[in-house]
This record gives sequence, C-alpha cells and structure tokens, in this order.
Amino acid sequence: MSQSDTNSSTQDSPSGLSSFAVFSIFLSIFLTIVIVMAAILYSWVGWETVPKGAPYGTTTVFEDDGVWDVTIIKMNPQVSINSVHWYLMDIQGLTKDEGLVTDIYGYKQGEGKSIIFIDNDYNAKVSPGDIFTFYPDEGESNSSYSLADVPSLNDYSFRLKFDPTGDTIGSDVYFTF
Repeated sequence: MSQSDTNSSTQDSPSGLSSFAVFSIFLSIFLTIVIVMAAILYSWVGWETVPKGAPYGTTTVFEDDGVWDVTIIKMNPQVSINSVHWYLMDIQGLTKDEGLVTDIYGYKQGEGKSIIFIDNDYNAKVSPGDIFTFYPDEGESNSSYSLADVPSLNDYSFRLKFDPTGDTIGSDVYFTF
C-alpha cells in the first residue's frame, strides 16, 4: 500500500475532522440549546404539581364601615388561583354568589365588581396575607359578582373549596358584627 492510499483514507473532510466528530459537535451544541431552553421554560411555567388532597387553610373576617375583608391567615400548601372556588352564602345558607378566584383577581373598587381578590404577594396563589374584599350595595345589578341588591352582609358566610377534589379549605367564616 502506498503512502498516498493511507492519507486519502484517513482524511474524510477538508478540515481534517471525521464525519463522526462533526456530527458529535453538532449534537452536543443542539443538546445544550435544548437543555437551556427547557430550563428557561421551566422557570417561567413552573409545572406545579397539584396536591392530592385539599390544602389546609384558615381565614379571618373583618368589617370596616360596611366593607368586609376575608384575609387568608394560613394556606398549606399554597395553591394556584385557578384551582380555588369561593362561595358567598346568605343568611339561609344559600349561595348568593360564587366563582373561581381568577374571576375576581386583579380588580379594584369601582371597576364594576363588588367582590374582589387582592393578591398581596403577586404570586398568583392563594396564600397568607391575600384578601377577599366585599362591597355591599355596590356594583352593577345586572353583572356577575355584584352585591348591588345586598345592603348588608351581616350573618352571611364565606367558603373556599379546592376544585380538583371538591374539598372545603378550612371552615366557613361568618360575617358578624
């Protein structure tokens, strides 16, 4: 075998790299990009796991000049606002109004809703320090989440439920003076 036959069989590319080496480099770069993009996506989305049972929570109610606040004292684990359903019940225990927390999230007084949720830590979860606020005798009577036809919430009650399981979170709180 001559010298020229040996050299031609070891040089597969003009740069001196074999096709396997070029493929390996491209594959390494591609995998690195995929891993970095997955890490960025994970940090944005979070892929939060849903607890198997209802979270444990406690709330307190406070009235100031006719406006009622239900404050979350404890919530373990903290859960997404997409998975919590709230209920406002009248004196007879019948549901006056209800909905997902996301339905009343981000509103302020005077924006057409008389029931709002204030996410004090801006984490999109029901967590300690967050507040449900009720403005009796306000809102548009033909819109949802309106208390325009309710002059007082005295003796009403409030309940939270965990949607994935239907379990009540903590116990009902009662609006009493």
